[in-house]
Amino acid sequence: MTQVNATEADLEFLRKEPPFPEKSACIVTCLLEKIGIVDHNNYSKVGFMTVVSPLVFRNRKRLDHMKTVSESCDKEINRGGSLCQLGNEITICIFKYAPELHFKS
Repeated sequence: MTQVNATEADLEFLRKEPPFPEKSACIVTCLLEKIGIVDHNNYSKVGFMTVVSPLVFRNRKRLDHMKTVSESCDKEINRGGSLCQLGNEITICIFKYAPELHFKS
């Protein structure tokens, strides 16, 4: 939040559907980087699987589904955009293929 001068109001956008405004998207990218889904300024399908595997490892069908989500997003996410836009693209893609991961308020 400090790096992009974000406020609490910028966090409120995260309760809505993506795409998020610039500052909110930057926060998302930062969070995704902290958990390993963004690595070296790119989407990491390995990072995604590392994060979701503990949630689905006991269910082979769900694990296979998450692998498909990971692969699909790896193909679809634009690597030429801004770092903040990356947060939007990742979020949109994951919610598109795995809406069950979208914790709506």
